Amino acid sequence: MARNIYRFKGNFKSFLFVFGICLIVGFIYYTNLLVKELQQQSREFLQFKARIFEENINSEQVTDLSFFFNEIIRQADYPIIYTDADNVPQFWRNVDIPPSNSQPPEPADLKRLNKLIRKFDAINDPIPVSYQGHVLGYYHYGESAIIQRLRWLPYVQVVVVVLFILIGYAGFSSIKKSEERFIWVGMAKETAHQLGTPLSSLLGWVEYLKSSPEQLPRVLSEIEKDLQRLQVITNRFSQIGSLPDVKPENLRDIVEETVSYFQRRLPQKNGRVQLQCHSPEQLPLVKVNRDLFTWVLENLIKNALDSLDGKPGRVDIRLQYNPPGEVIVEVSDTGRGIPPQHRKNIFKPGFSTKKRGWGLGLSLAKRIVEDYHGGKLSLKDSQVGRGSTFRMVLNLG
Repeated sequence: MARNIYRFKGNFKSFLFVFGICLIVGFIYYTNLLVKELQQQSREFLQFKARIFEENINSEQVTDLSFFFNEIIRQADYPIIYTDADNVPQFWRNVDIPPSNSQPPEPADLKRLNKLIRKFDAINDPIPVSYQGHVLGYYHYGESAIIQRLRWLPYVQVVVVVLFILIGYAGFSSIKKSEERFIWVGMAKETAHQLGTPLSSLLGWVEYLKSSPEQLPRVLSEIEKDLQRLQVITNRFSQIGSLPDVKPENLRDIVEETVSYFQRRLPQKNGRVQLQCHSPEQLPLVKVNRDLFTWVLENLIKNALDSLDGKPGRVDIRLQYNPPGEVIVEVSDTGRGIPPQHRKNIFKPGFSTKKRGWGLGLSLAKRIVEDYHGGKLSLKDSQVGRGSTFRMVLNLG
C-alpha cells in the first residue's frame, strides 16, 4: 500500500509538471496568435490610410507631405519613421529621438534612425507612398505599445504563476512537516499511553505476587488479560499504514466488551459517571477489523469522559440499523461541548482543546473509519455546556 502511495505521488507530480508546461505553452501560443491578429489589423489599417492619402494627393495634384505628416504620423500611437524614396528619414514619431523640425537629422540620430528602420522592416514590410506612379517615400512602423505589452504578457504570467506555486509549495511543505511532527509526537505518546495501562497493571501484579505468592492462581488470569491487551495494542500499531484484514463482526459484542473494559476503570466508582450501551437485539454483521474498531471506540469514549472534567455525567453509546445497508454508532456525552470555532479543526492532526492533549485520537479514529472501513465519522451535534455526539456510519456492503 505504501509503495502504491509513493507511486501515486510520483505520477501526480509528473502530471502537474506536464500540465504546467502545457499551460505555459498554451499561454504563449494563444498570446502570439492575438499579437499576429493585431499586427495584421494594424497593417491593413495603415495600408488603407496610405491608399486614401495617395488618392488625395493624386487627385488634387498636391506634393506637400505636411498633410501626410499631420493626418497619419502625428495621430499614430506606435513608432513611425517616414523616409523619402532613397530611404532618408524625413519625419518620425514615438521614437526616442527629438523631432527634426524640417531640419536634417544629426549624424548620430541618423545612425539610430537607420537602425530602427531595419528593425521595423524586419517586423513589418514598409508601406510605399506613391504619386502619379512614382514612389515618394516609405512608411516604416514598429509595434504599438499595447502589442509589445501583450507579447510580454504570457512571460509575466508564467513568472507570477511560478512564484505563486513556489510560495504555495513552500507553505504547504511547512504545514505538512508541522503535521508530520505532530503525528510522530502524537504516535509516540499514544504508544506510551496505550502500553502504560497494561504494563502498570503487570508491574502491580508482580509486586503483589512477591508479597502474596499463594495468590498466583487467581492473579494468573488477570495477568493473562493484561498480556492479551498488549497483544491487541501490538496488532493495532502493526496495521497502521497497511490495508487491514476485515471480517464480519457483531458490533454489539464489540461495543459491550469495550464498555465493560471502561466501566471497570472509571475514575469515579460511586455511580457519578454512567457509561452505557444501547443496542437492538438484532443487528446485521458488519465487516470491520476488530482491533482497529475497538481503538476508535476507545478514543471516542476517552474524549467523552474527558469532556466531563471530573463532574457527574453520562456517556451513551447507541447502535442502530438503518436499512437497507448502514449500521450507525453514536457516542454521546453530557460534557462541556465543543465551541463552534473549533468544530472544523477537531479531526486535524495536532489540534486539541485539552491542556495535555496531543490531538491525534480523533484524526486517527477518522482515518480508521473512513480509509480502512469505507465509513464516515463526523460530529453530529455539540452544544457548549450540554455535550457532544459523534456519529459513525458503517456500510454493510
